[in-house]
Order: sequence, then structure tokens, then C-alpha cells
Amino acid sequence: MKEYHGHPLFYKLTSEEIELHNQKNYQYASEKDPLGNFNRVGILCRKVLLNPDVPDNLKIGMVQMAKQIDAVYDIIGEGKKNTIESVEDKLRDISVYSKINNIMYREWINCRIVP
Repeated sequence: MKEYHGHPLFYKLTSEEIELHNQKNYQYASEKDPLGNFNRVGILCRKVLLNPDVPDNLKIGMVQMAKQIDAVYDIIGEGKKNTIESVEDKLRDISVYSKINNIMYREWINCRIVP
């Protein structure tokens, strides 16, 4: 067995993170593409992210909502069971992000000068 040096809690926390990564990867990615969720959400958000006129806070809000939408599609589409967060949890997250994004969008539009 390998001898480790350093604080024992560091290794316990690292072990917990490995398990969390394992669970999250099961929920959000696939065996074929362990970064699939990042790739899918990146494609979905590309137009918003590349538009320099869109404020950063709205970009981040849209990415967060897209992440939740992707998770619902993936969980249902892959028929995944026993996920960390349920489809209902994700749908509530989408609802909350939608309202937050609506607020940020309205603030952005109201601040813009429209000719």
C-alpha cells in the first residue's frame, strides 16, 4: 500500500470528490463521452456566448439553465435511475433560472438605447 504524506483529511476529501465526480458523471454524461454534457451545453449556448452585446450575467444564467435542460433530456433519454437530483428537481431549477434570466433580460433591454 502506498504511503501518503500530508493531512489525512486531504485524502478523505479527495476520496469524497472522486465519488461525487463518479455520481455526477453517471447522471450527466455517458460512457461514450464523459464530457458529453459540457459539449452539448456548449453547442446549445454558443450563439449567446459569442454575442458581445449580451451581458455576462445573462450569458451565465442562460448557460446554467441550458445545463439543467440538458440534464433533463439526458436523464429521461438515457432512462437513468437513482440520480443525485431527480427530473423534478431539474425542472424546478429550470423554472427558477427562467425567471432569473427573464429579470436579467428585461434589465438589459431596458438599459439599451433602441433607435
